[in-house]
Amino acid sequence: MRFFWFFLAILIGVLIGFYFGWVRTPSTIGTTQLSNLRSDYLTDYVLMAAESYEQHQNLAYTTSQLVLLGNEHPLRYIQKAIIVAEKLNYSREDLENLAMLAQVYQLPETATKAP
Repeated sequence: MRFFWFFLAILIGVLIGFYFGWVRTPSTIGTTQLSNLRSDYLTDYVLMAAESYEQHQNLAYTTSQLVLLGNEHPLRYIQKAIIVAEKLNYSREDLENLAMLAQVYQLPETATKAP
């Protein structure tokens, strides 16, 4: 009987916690923006975009992902990512992916297409 009351108290506590956390005072994430990411997470995001470009060769999609980071040209975010990746000792393959994407944005025919 003792364990019954113990588990009942735990169950009531969990239910009260869920009520306050999800019903009464839920947190909103509407103000979160990609530009607020820490530099290491921003670098990971740009690296994922570079890996996506390497696999699919879709510059328009990659540009649309990098534009979400803010108002700067996507090449600027790639350059920042390369600097941070070097400081954080990213693998050579990751650095090459970032460099390859930067090179694509530096080509004359893509420089005018990227916003």
